[in-house]
Amino acid sequence: MTLSSLIAKYVEAAGGFGRAVHLSFLGLPREETEAIISAFDEDYQVSRYLLLTRESDEALEALPAGNRVYTINGYECSHICFQPGVQNLL
Repeated sequence: MTLSSLIAKYVEAAGGFGRAVHLSFLGLPREETEAIISAFDEDYQVSRYLLLTRESDEALEALPAGNRVYTINGYECSHICFQPGVQNLL
């Protein structure tokens, strides 16, 4: 997946830049999401504009059990947020 395709999915799900959105809202299978986000997280140019966070278990209870937490480069994450500056890379 290209960065521009990922950004388009993110903006559609989040409604704009700078807003955290659950990784499942990107609409990709779990394994694909983990692989794609891990690769972009390892890219210095992209990772400067990428924030991955993990919400508490209580905050994630409304989501299906298998899609609450993802593993990105060995870390548990639930949400992704891109800063507007990532547009400079497109």
